[in-house]
Amino acid sequence: MAGYNRTDRYDWLAHQLFETISKVEDFAAHRLWTSNREQPNMALSGITPKQNLTMMA
Repeated sequence: MAGYNRTDRYDWLAHQLFETISKVEDFAAHRLWTSNREQPNMALSGITPKQNLTMMA
């Protein structure tokens, strides 16, 4: 998960209780997917990274 925001990762790890490493991996993958596609990014003027890629194509 190179490039994934360490502060965000520590934040959700501190607030979740996981039964297995597999569940941690699934949760992390979902968080990363959501962050990269659905969450507005202020560095991109409040649009999502996916919208930014679409506009650049």
